[in-house]
Amino acid sequence: MLNIGTQTHPLPHQDALYILLHRNQVLVEAEDQFLIPFTHFQPNAKMNAVYCGEWQTQEDEIKDIFVCRFESVPKGFTETSLRELLFEQDQAHYLLLSRAHQLSTWDRDHQFCGRCGTAMPEKHPKEHAKICPSCQLRHYPRISPCIIVSIRKDNQILLARGINAPKGKFSNIAGFVEAGETLEQAVAREIREEVGLEVSNIRYVDSQPWSFPHQLMVGFFADYDSGEITPAPGEIDEADWYPIDDLPHTPNLATISGQLIHRHVEHMKTNDV
Repeated sequence: MLNIGTQTHPLPHQDALYILLHRNQVLVEAEDQFLIPFTHFQPNAKMNAVYCGEWQTQEDEIKDIFVCRFESVPKGFTETSLRELLFEQDQAHYLLLSRAHQLSTWDRDHQFCGRCGTAMPEKHPKEHAKICPSCQLRHYPRISPCIIVSIRKDNQILLARGINAPKGKFSNIAGFVEAGETLEQAVAREIREEVGLEVSNIRYVDSQPWSFPHQLMVGFFADYDSGEITPAPGEIDEADWYPIDDLPHTPNLATISGQLIHRHVEHMKTNDV
């Protein structure tokens, strides 16, 4: 379990555990071990470690966790896809990996102030923020809210395939929240824009960080109200209603998309919707 409290952030030290990144890949040891002791790698001045929080190990030890980016792959490590590694984790390790990647992305992308261009090498000692030494603007990690929604019509759910998705793999409607929108307004708008439908009874289900690179996915159920499916050109290749006992290939249950589909189907089978 990860504690991300507001204590003073420690400096990197030998008793901590480290998550090592190269570009957008995770560096792992044998059996995809990604929590690396300090003695297993050679630190360098360009690592720029970012504190993630305190981690309680299976042995009930409390370890500080840092994430670092390397410019090349250190000896003894192999690269693995963040996406694939996330799918293999339990909830606690999933959240730890997601947080580490998002914080490292923030640190990499905020080397200079976005207002005045001044270099910002220093981090705040108690929170994840960088304060411009020139204009005093605070830069926090970027979090981009997105909605994702499973839509019901009788005993069917709507599934769609985006233009970049593999053939035969279907998912839910999803999209970014616009400035000035509520989450529920974003749900209705995205469904209208992507498949031409109107929905009702929009209700929150769950949320999940999605580190590609800094989304927060907010999941909903909704009921079909009116309209005919009209896939948005350039965004949706195909979409249709699928009976809950005859679904196509859908996302992994490690993802909120897969979880929404599974939970919606289970609720519909017991009429608990």
